[in-house]
Amino acid sequence: MVAGTAAIGAAYLATMLAGAPPGWAPWAVAIGGSAASVALFVLGAASRGPVARGIAALLAVLGLVIAGSFAVALALPMPTDDGARLFLGLPLRLAIVFYGVGFVPLFVLPLVFARTFARGREE
Repeated sequence: MVAGTAAIGAAYLATMLAGAPPGWAPWAVAIGGSAASVALFVLGAASRGPVARGIAALLAVLGLVIAGSFAVALALPMPTDDGARLFLGLPLRLAIVFYGVGFVPLFVLPLVFARTFARGREE
């Protein structure tokens, strides 16, 4: 959580001091945001004790999906014409971030926390 927040803060600070974001700033925000969000998921899952291996693995994969979504969106070349490619009705970059960062966790996190709370009740 601390490392992710520090990366985001460093990117914002560098942008404010330079007047324009340096080339590394978007990547720092993407990786820092991914790390901070997964850290919050882990804190939520660990509220009742140690996190089970299966849940930890699932959260690690979720972190890779979120970071990968940001990375792919940043690495794609900017469209040069008005005919940008669409994916499920959204421009490609937006679709990658929307589905990878917003939609996948929407389905994965309830399952993770349901398993966590069910495990806590059995003990």
